[in-house]
Amino acid sequence: MLSGCVPDDGRTYLAAAAGDSPYEPGTLLAPGLVLSGRTPTWVYPDFPEEPAELLEADIPVLYSGSDAVVVDKPHGLPSTPNGRLLRATAQSLMRVRLQEPELVAAHRLDRDTRGLLVLARNPVTRGFLQTQFQRREVSKTYQALAADIPEIGSQWQEAQLPMLKIKDDPQVKVVDGERSRLTVTRIRKLASRAGMGVTPSEDTHAGTPTAVYELQPLTGYTHQLRVLMNHLGAPIYGDDTYPEYRPGAGALRLRAVAIELALVASTKNRQRVVIARCLEAPWSQWGSKRP
Repeated sequence: MLSGCVPDDGRTYLAAAAGDSPYEPGTLLAPGLVLSGRTPTWVYPDFPEEPAELLEADIPVLYSGSDAVVVDKPHGLPSTPNGRLLRATAQSLMRVRLQEPELVAAHRLDRDTRGLLVLARNPVTRGFLQTQFQRREVSKTYQALAADIPEIGSQWQEAQLPMLKIKDDPQVKVVDGERSRLTVTRIRKLASRAGMGVTPSEDTHAGTPTAVYELQPLTGYTHQLRVLMNHLGAPIYGDDTYPEYRPGAGALRLRAVAIELALVASTKNRQRVVIARCLEAPWSQWGSKRP
C-alpha cells in the first residue's frame, strides 16, 4: 500500500487490483507520481546476487520419463528455493534448462548431500510420486566416506538409534525419551584403505584408515545418517555439524547413489535408478583410487 508519491528507489511499482483504485490492475506507477490516496500496489522485491558457481552447476539427468526426471544434484546446491537462494536451486535450474516451468522436487535432499533427486514433471501425477516418499515406500541407498570402523564389515548390519531434534539446535541428539524417535539404518563397509582420507590437501585425515560405507535409511529423520556415523565414532568427512557445529567447514562426503520407486503413474512396476560408477567403483567419486 502506497500513499503520497511513488518512491524513486529503483524498484518497479504496479497498481494492484482494488475496487476504489483509480488505476487499472497492472498499471505502471512511475517514480515521483503523486497519489490521490492510499493505493494498493505490487512491487518486485530486490534479490541479492546468487553464487555463479551454483547457477552454472552441472546437473546430469540420469532418468527422463513421462512423469519424472531424476538428476544427480551436486553438493552445495539446494533442492528447492529457500529464503536466500531462489534461482540457484536444482528445481529452478532444471525448470529453465529443460524449459519445464511445472517441474517440482518430489522429495527433499539436503543441500550438503550430493546425489539422486526426483523431480515431478506432470502436475496431474505429481501426487503419485510425492505420496511414495511420504509413505516411506521408496528405497534409498547412500555412500559415505569416513574413518574406518573395524566393527563394521562387508555384510549388512542394522543399527537402531533413538534421536531427538530440538528446536533451534543445529544438532540432532541421541537420547532416550518419550519425545525421541527410534531410527533404523542398514550399514555395511564397501572398501577400506590406510593412509589419507581423500586427497593430500585434506591433512586432517592424513594417516587415518578410511572406508567407504553404504547406508540405507529404513526410517526418515533429520540428519539420520550423519548422526549415526558420528555416534559410531566416525563422523562423515566434511560434516560441518557433527561432532562440532562449524558452518561451511567443508564438503560433506555423503551421496545418494541409488533410489527405487515407481516412476510412471500408469504402472506399479518399480524402477531402480543408480549412479553406476559409484556402485561399481566406490572410490571413484571421492577423487581417490583404490590401492
